[in-house]
Amino acid sequence: MTESDTQEHVESEDRRSFMKKGALATGALALGLGSAGTAAAQNQNVLVYTYDYHPNVEFRVENSLEKATTVRLLQRPGGGNVPEISQPDNYNGYIIRYLLGQNGGSDAQITTFLFGDGLSLSQGDTRRLTGGASVFSSTLNLLSTDLGGSGGGGTTTTSGGNSSS
Repeated sequence: MTESDTQEHVESEDRRSFMKKGALATGALALGLGSAGTAAAQNQNVLVYTYDYHPNVEFRVENSLEKATTVRLLQRPGGGNVPEISQPDNYNGYIIRYLLGQNGGSDAQITTFLFGDGLSLSQGDTRRLTGGASVFSSTLNLLSTDLGGSGGGGTTTTSGGNSSS
């Protein structure tokens, strides 16, 4: 009888462990952390303000921020680091402009900031933020998401990629 109880306990633990892993994997996919259909080599983790997060909308890099400005934006108001960012000087900051509307962004645009630890973008680059995001710092109102390539439907465009004959 004791051996039977032990066997049931082991099977129960194995079942629970399996269910936990399955639930965790399902949750990760629901958050958009699955890699199917993404260009993994192009994705890099970036930070963007919660109110300026527009997933899968193309944006253009307008310019880079000075290092001192980036550091100030990634610190508490009045100075001091947030727990999530111990070395804000490791981050690069950029001014980006979302290209909204049908005419390559000439209809409407939203300008904001984008930050990345060791991120390297050039003026004129076009990219998109992926659909999965999570709160990175509630103090700074920042989300963490991935930076994907530009274009849609399996194509990638680069700045200056369109030409007319």
